[in-house]
Amino acid sequence: MIKKQGLILALIFTVLLQTACTASADACPAPASDTKLFMNAEDGYCLLYPAEYSTALPNHIVINPAVGPGDVLGDAWASINVESADGLTAAQFADEEIASAGPGLNIRRTGAKVDGEKAVIVDGLPGQDSMRKVFIVHGDRLYTLTFAPWLANARDLEQPTPLGELYTTIMDTLHFLPPTKAL
Repeated sequence: MIKKQGLILALIFTVLLQTACTASADACPAPASDTKLFMNAEDGYCLLYPAEYSTALPNHIVINPAVGPGDVLGDAWASINVESADGLTAAQFADEEIASAGPGLNIRRTGAKVDGEKAVIVDGLPGQDSMRKVFIVHGDRLYTLTFAPWLANARDLEQPTPLGELYTTIMDTLHFLPPTKAL
């Protein structure tokens, strides 16, 4: 009888421990006095960003937003696009993007981990603005993070820039959630 009660207590403790671990794994990062929480439950992610930046445009975080008309969002920005991965990996998406750019460009590719997932960082892709793209696949969804204009941040590598700091904050705090909307 005592063994049976001990076994039941151990089983209850195990279930409670698993529940606590799952709840903390699905939790978004907590904002501090200088950061805010950006959550997109439909696409299944959340992250922190510096409190003084704007999130008025969907899926964009803008540094010093432009007030007048034109095609410039602000001094710099990060955007997050989510689409079906169709069974492909982040590396395959990065390879495709690099191949479509063509030969002869100084495109650099590095790897990273974001919330436990393999990420591929690509610098030097051609476009209207210089940019850094980060490709991440989670739950058969491709998350493409674009930081632009990226080369403007390479002027003085010793001095952190607002976009460089935004990049670091996003990469360190991006957390995947179960999406609430199908693609």
